[in-house]
Amino acid sequence: MPRPVAGGGRLRGGVAGIEGGPASYLSAGSGGVPVLLLHGFAGDRLTWQFNLSALAADRRTVAVDLPGHGASTLDVGDGDVLSFVPWLIRFTDAIELPRFHIIGHSMGGYVGRELARRVPERVASLTLLASAGLGTPFDLGFLRHAIAPADAFEGRACAERLFARPSPLTGRIGEVLHAQGADPARRRVLERIIERSFAGHADGGPPVEWSGYRMPIQILWGREDRIIPLPPVERLPPGAPFHIFDNTGHLPHTEAASPVTAAIRAFLSSCDAPPDFR
Repeated sequence: MPRPVAGGGRLRGGVAGIEGGPASYLSAGSGGVPVLLLHGFAGDRLTWQFNLSALAADRRTVAVDLPGHGASTLDVGDGDVLSFVPWLIRFTDAIELPRFHIIGHSMGGYVGRELARRVPERVASLTLLASAGLGTPFDLGFLRHAIAPADAFEGRACAERLFARPSPLTGRIGEVLHAQGADPARRRVLERIIERSFAGHADGGPPVEWSGYRMPIQILWGREDRIIPLPPVERLPPGAPFHIFDNTGHLPHTEAASPVTAAIRAFLSSCDAPPDFR
């Protein structure tokens, strides 16, 4: 059963998350390498609600609210999301995650990739879902509109762009987006992140230098993603599995939850072996 986790003290402003895992793992240390789930911009840990239980069936699984999001700290510094990396290192230290798989969606993929680059010895694998930071263009106008919808109706219109097909979730997501935009402190924080981390890179930015990543990597994407369209294969890590889900938009882990979770679980199981540094 998922449970809340929180950290303070060493973590600037505190942190919130949800955690799941079999009791045998939590008490005896058995099971697969744990998982760290990183959500996208303007989202929170609850975006993993359709995946958490299945992932936690055989391994410890932690979904965290990144700074500026959910119940986490509003202190995002100058808005550079890569500054979340040392914050995440402190968080994983605080909850005793010495080694873990990273699963990152959109902005969370960008942050997760940088975390993997800085502490590769701690990262068993890297799964990127519709990830930012891969050198492909994205819809900057959507980000700016999504954090400031005039009402719940406009919030719903933003939410609809996240999906390829009509979804019963768009109404609730629209309400959440409108509530965030109506909170002046939250809106200022999200605006700071956009201007510092995304505004100068809407054209995609430079390609990633993948040679520095020693862990296995896989890429998952929705074919109908209207926020960050499918990247060209030459921008992806050579030889990495690249799963494309039809009739799916920018939230593949929600819109195609079962096949996406199955692909993630199979990949994690294949990557559980300890690293060989010979």
